[in-house]
Amino acid sequence: MRNQRTPLSHTEQAALERLYEDYKPVAGSFSRAVAVTALTELDCEPSVAHSVLDRLLSKGYLYAVDGDLHITDSP
Repeated sequence: MRNQRTPLSHTEQAALERLYEDYKPVAGSFSRAVAVTALTELDCEPSVAHSVLDRLLSKGYLYAVDGDLHITDSP
């Protein structure tokens, strides 16, 4: 469950918005590799993209099932 008191950093918010725009309307899930590619297009280094994804997962904005990522709800 998302902690409403844990705000997103600017980078996390931009990443979540990008993932939502690109994947939520057309796919129920996406791979971590696809998400990293999308975030590198926002000028994130791959290591930063992985870190951002980990933080979004830990804060409940994303969740993982069988290796695929899902967006909890709209940003």
